[in-house]
Amino acid sequence: MANTMHHRIVKVLLPGLFASQFIVASVYADDSQFIKFPSESLSQGRELWIENCEGCHAYGIAGAPVPMRPADWKNRVTKPMDVLYEHAINGFFGEDDTMMPERGGNPELSDKQVKLAVDYMHSLATYYINSTN
Repeated sequence: MANTMHHRIVKVLLPGLFASQFIVASVYADDSQFIKFPSESLSQGRELWIENCEGCHAYGIAGAPVPMRPADWKNRVTKPMDVLYEHAINGFFGEDDTMMPERGGNPELSDKQVKLAVDYMHSLATYYINSTN
């Protein structure tokens, strides 16, 4: 019974702890590094990314690759987009013990919304990779 109670407490408290980290992180974010691209779909993707992905991907939380760090994305941007979409939609465990939660932890996001956010992050990473060459 104690073990069951422990699991219930963890299931209730942990999401709140992580959410508070993301809120604090977002308050301190300098969104000028999150390039505004002229494309309407990338603008939508940017908004979705800031709302749902920035909390981990802007700061490397839990090993999330940061698109503003070319070394984090140099090998990822060469992967087919279908692979990146699959990882973001269905979740993914990386080789280096990192974990991408399904739909970035927001089950309310549609496949289309997740893909828009991935498109934005891919474009952002590509921008930073190209700006260092």
